[in-house]
Amino acid sequence: MKTFILGTLLCLAAAGTAATAQTLPPEHTVTVPGNALRIDVPEHPRYMMRQDFKKFVGTYDLSNGDTLELRLAGAVKYARIGKQEEHRIVATDRNAFVALDRQLKVRIDQHDDGSLDGELVMVVPSQNVSGVDIVPAHVQSIGLASR
Repeated sequence: MKTFILGTLLCLAAAGTAATAQTLPPEHTVTVPGNALRIDVPEHPRYMMRQDFKKFVGTYDLSNGDTLELRLAGAVKYARIGKQEEHRIVATDRNAFVALDRQLKVRIDQHDDGSLDGELVMVVPSQNVSGVDIVPAHVQSIGLASR
């Protein structure tokens, strides 16, 4: 019985110490931002005229060795990574686009000296072997190779 009471008191003391240790004054706390890799389709996409998008049409090398292709079909804009299926995209800024199926977004920065860089954020599908997920689906950022 004494062992039971002593054990209970020790547990209560440990819980009280843990609760006290987690309450720090605001000047001693650190906020850690969450993962900012998100692919959101805006409620109101940015209007981009056909001739404005034409300067982005082409194939871009990605830092992982793959390619990104942007193309027009009439007034509809498309993006394709490597030999994957195409994604219909809309403009979100003067140099940024997002797929309507939320599978990718891209930003292309064209500089005055003719060079460019940017970023592609894409959903990487899960990888499995024998029906078991080895790597679950996740969002990944890939840089555009500078040129």
